[in-house]
Amino acid sequence: MFEDWYLEDLLDKNVKTMWPLTDKYLLQLIKKVFDRIGISEDLKDFISIQQIMEKYNYVEKADRMLRWDLERLKFDEYVESKEENGVVFYKYTSKEMPTDYEEIYNWCNNEDPRSIHAFKLLALVADNYEDILEGKTSGVNVIYSPENIHIINEYYQHGLFYTVNNVLGGKVLNYEVDKRNNPKILELGGGLGSGTKQFLGQRKDAGKDLKSFVYNFTDVTNSMLRKTKKPIEEITGDLSNFEFNKHDFNKSLEELGLEEEQYDIIWAVNAIHVATNLKFTLQQLYRLLKPQGTLLIVETVRPEYCPWVQHEFIINSLDDYGNVELNDEWRPVHGFMRWTNWVKAVEAGGFDIVDTVPNMAEVEKRYNNCYATVIRGQKK
Repeated sequence: MFEDWYLEDLLDKNVKTMWPLTDKYLLQLIKKVFDRIGISEDLKDFISIQQIMEKYNYVEKADRMLRWDLERLKFDEYVESKEENGVVFYKYTSKEMPTDYEEIYNWCNNEDPRSIHAFKLLALVADNYEDILEGKTSGVNVIYSPENIHIINEYYQHGLFYTVNNVLGGKVLNYEVDKRNNPKILELGGGLGSGTKQFLGQRKDAGKDLKSFVYNFTDVTNSMLRKTKKPIEEITGDLSNFEFNKHDFNKSLEELGLEEEQYDIIWAVNAIHVATNLKFTLQQLYRLLKPQGTLLIVETVRPEYCPWVQHEFIINSLDDYGNVELNDEWRPVHGFMRWTNWVKAVEAGGFDIVDTVPNMAEVEKRYNNCYATVIRGQKK
C-alpha cells in the first residue's frame, strides 16, 4: 500500500538527487573544519583520535564526534586507517577533496530552496565545531540559542529531508486513527511539534475531523510544551481535545505516576533513538498501550548504501545522543540504527506483531538509499 507512494512521491526526484549532494557538501565542511583547526596537518601522517584529543585538549564528547568525522571521510576514501594494539590510526589518502561546496549550495537552492535548511544547519555546527570540541559550548547551546533557533525550526518544519519523516509519520498515524473510534494518542518527544503539525495538516487538508481523537503532546522539557501550544491551536482552532505534559520515556510508569493501558496509539518522530535503555523504554510503552494498541516509531534509519547519516554530524554534538546502552543484536550503535535492528528491538520490548511501514525489505530492493521508516509494534 505505502511502497509505491514512498518511493515515487515521498522520496521524490529532488530528495533522491539532493540527499547525496548534501553528503558531498558535508564532506567538504569537515575538511574545512580540519583545515581551520590544524587537524589536516596532523592527518598527513597516521594519528589516533586520542592523540588528537590530547594535543588539542578536547572534552570526552569529542571522541565520538571526531570518530564519526574520520570514519565518514574514510567511507569515501579520503582517509585510510590502520590498527595497532587495538588503537586505530587515521591518515589522509591521496584522493583530492573537491572544493565545489558553494556551487552545490547554489544549485540545490535554485532547484529546491527547501534543501537549504539542511545546509544551513550543517554549516552552523561546523562554524562552532572547535568550541564544541573544546567544551567551551555545547551543541544544544549553539543550535537552540535565541539567535540560531530559527535555523533548526526551519529544518524541522520545512527542510526537504527531515520533512520526509514528518510526512511519512503523519500519513501512517492518520491511517491508524481512521481505523479507530475516538482513539487516545500519546506523542513522545514532540519537540517543536513538527510531526504533530504535519499530522494535523494532512487531516485538515483531507477534510477530516480534528476532534475525532484525544491527543497528549509530551516532551521532556516544559519550554517545548510552551512553544508548541500556539502553532497547534492555529491549525485546530482550539485545544479542547489536547493535553500538554512532561514525559521522560527513560522512566518507569511507576516513577511517572501513570497507569497501564491508557492509550490506543503511541507515536514519536526521531525521539526514541536517544532512550538510555531502549528495551526498558519499549517495555514501558507496551504497558501503556491498551489491548490492540499500536506503537509507531518514526525514525531516520541508516541506509543500506551508506551507514553514515549526515544528520549525525549535528546531533553528535548533543550530550544525550551517545548516552545509551548498547546491545549486539538490536542496539549495536548509539543513535540511528538499521531498520532491521529496530524490528528486533521492538520485538525485544515485548510487542506481539512488528513490521515496518513501508515494507523496507521490499523498498530497499528498488532503492538503496532509503533513510526513513515507521517501525510499527502492535499489542494483542
